[in-house]
Amino acid sequence: MTVGIFGARHLPVRDAVWLEPGQPVVLDSEGVSWNKVRLERLDALYIHGFRYEDPVLPPADPICDWSLWQAGAVIRQQSHSFLYSVFSWLEQRGGPRLYNPVSSELAAFDRPGQLDRLGQTGFAVPPMLIGNDDRTVAAFQQQHQGVVWRPMTGRAAWQWFQERQRQHLVGPDKPPVVLAAVCPGPLLRFYVLDGHVVLVLATAPPNREGIERLESLFPVTDLPPSVLETVGNAATALGLRWAVALAIHNPDGPIFYDVDPDPELGDLPPSFEAYLNHCLAAALVGEPLPVTSFEAEPVERSALLLRRMLAIQFDMEQSKYA
Repeated sequence: MTVGIFGARHLPVRDAVWLEPGQPVVLDSEGVSWNKVRLERLDALYIHGFRYEDPVLPPADPICDWSLWQAGAVIRQQSHSFLYSVFSWLEQRGGPRLYNPVSSELAAFDRPGQLDRLGQTGFAVPPMLIGNDDRTVAAFQQQHQGVVWRPMTGRAAWQWFQERQRQHLVGPDKPPVVLAAVCPGPLLRFYVLDGHVVLVLATAPPNREGIERLESLFPVTDLPPSVLETVGNAATALGLRWAVALAIHNPDGPIFYDVDPDPELGDLPPSFEAYLNHCLAAALVGEPLPVTSFEAEPVERSALLLRRMLAIQFDMEQSKYA
C-alpha cells in the first residue's frame, strides 16, 4: 500500500511518499504528478495544515517589511490556489482515500453553518444566535442561564459571554459573533478516525491550587457505545475521516459545539499525541488500530514558563470577567 503525506513529518509511516514544497508538480488531463509520483495511484493521502481561507489566500508572512511592496504575496496566493486545484481534482476523481479532502476544510470555514448542517441531519446542537444587535443578544442571554461565544471562523475556544463581553463585542460597528447556550454535562473532546472514536479527553481548566498549572486532560473510558457511535456518525456525515469533535456529554446524547477537520496534536501531552499519530498511521496503511488503555488519571500539559509568568496569564484571563 502506497501512502502520501502532505504537510506533516511526524507520522510513523514507513515508505511513505512525502509531498514537500519546492518539488516539481504537474496537473494535466491524466492526473497529478508530484516529484514524479502519480498521486491518483496512491492508496491514501493525508493532507495536514492546508487551511481553507476565503478568499483563497494564504496567511500573510509576519516577518516582512510592509514599507516595501510585497510582491511575494501574489506568488504565495498562486501557489495556494494551485494546491487547492490539485487536492480538489483528487477529491472529484474519487481517489485516493483523503484524510481530509479540501471540501471538508471549505465546509468547516463556516463554523455556524457546519453545526446547522449537523442539526438538520438529526444530531443535537445547542441553541445558537449570530448577530451584533444588542437587544437581540440581551434577549438571548435572558432566555438561557449560561451563554458562551466564539468568532465566526477558524479555531477558537468557546468563552463565557457575560455583561462585559456584550459591551465590548456587540454593536452595529462590530462583526457579528456566535453565541450558544450552555447545555448541562461535561465538555469532551472526541478524536474520530474513519468513523470510530479512538480517544476521548475531558479538560480541567487552569487554576492556582497548589502549583500553578495549565489544563489537565483526563482520558474518558466509561462512555456508552451509543455515544461513541453517534460522534463517529456525525464526523462521517460531515465527510471527515479524521477529526476532533467538541461535544457536551448529555444523558440524551452528545450535543455538538464544534467539529474540526485536520486536528492539531502538538499541544496535547506527549502520550496522547504519540497514540493518535500511531492510530492515524495505522489507518493510512490499512492496519488495525493500536489498542492502548489509558488510566483515568489527569495528564498535565507541559509549560516552559516560570510560575510568575503563568500567574500573569491567569490574571489576564480573569480580567475578562472581573
